[in-house]
Amino acid sequence: MPVAFSDVEALPAAAAAAEYRYGAAPSQFARLWLPGVSAEPGNGSPVIVLIHGGCWLQRYDLVHVSSLAAALAARGFAVWVPEYRRVGEDGGGWPGTADDVYAAIMSLQVVPGLDLQQVLLAGHSAGGQLALWAASQAPAFASHNIIVQGVVGLAAITDLEAYARGSNSCEKVTPQFMGGTPEQVPEHYATASPAELGLQLPTILVHGSADPLVSPAQAHALVGAEVINIEGAGHFDLIHPHIAAFQVLVAALNRLLEPAP
Repeated sequence: MPVAFSDVEALPAAAAAAEYRYGAAPSQFARLWLPGVSAEPGNGSPVIVLIHGGCWLQRYDLVHVSSLAAALAARGFAVWVPEYRRVGEDGGGWPGTADDVYAAIMSLQVVPGLDLQQVLLAGHSAGGQLALWAASQAPAFASHNIIVQGVVGLAAITDLEAYARGSNSCEKVTPQFMGGTPEQVPEHYATASPAELGLQLPTILVHGSADPLVSPAQAHALVGAEVINIEGAGHFDLIHPHIAAFQVLVAALNRLLEPAP
């Protein structure tokens, strides 16, 4: 049976090693999980920017991916989990939410000891859209010596125009997030939708065949991305660190770090 959101919420998680603010709004902060028992950065571990989902809505925050962040840190990654302004907050929605994600990634520069030559982006669901959008900003990050090597989308929303036309609970939020329908604000969709932006980096999309919230068709809307289908997995299987989908995620992240042949 696919994992439910309540199953993910109930998971215990090790506390973050540190919290950093990148802005004055309540949601403009990020938490850092580090490998091993030390709370001090500086071991040169690869950095994962892990962007949580939740239909871009204020009521879903980063807490539900804390267990996943801790599990990835136990596998040797430094994990940077940004919170960001969401629908229901002043400044939330497009483009304010994206501005926050950009600022949160840029703020990696203030953390001592991180290896910013080995940065990966990962995001789940709506956070997958944000991670894939952030990948399009890789040249700007590189100009500040933040080298993003690849991106993993977990049940990622890749085609915002198609998603906005759907009728499930998350799809209905899309016009709120975007500030209107595709007909009303086509320029927003063109600048936010990964399917419109195309690939800037090596990209792996992991999707469950039994996902009721983000259709597996979304994984195929981003031309050129590698797609990994997990048969029978639901939407939240992909962020549960104690089932087989977690091993798929770790393998994908490690593969993106491998030198190009």
